[in-house]
Amino acid sequence: MSRSDMGSYLGLARETVSRLLTKFQSEGLIRLRKKQLQLIDRASLNEIAFAS
Repeated sequence: MSRSDMGSYLGLARETVSRLLTKFQSEGLIRLRKKQLQLIDRASLNEIAFAS
């Protein structure tokens, strides 16, 4: 799925998706390699997703 597709699905701009993916990678939550995304720290990602 492209970043544009992710943005459309989530209702976010492609730039926002790119910034978030870069942030998550720098924090060690995910690993990006070309078109492959690997979740490294699911628990932390869940906390971010469900934080109010």
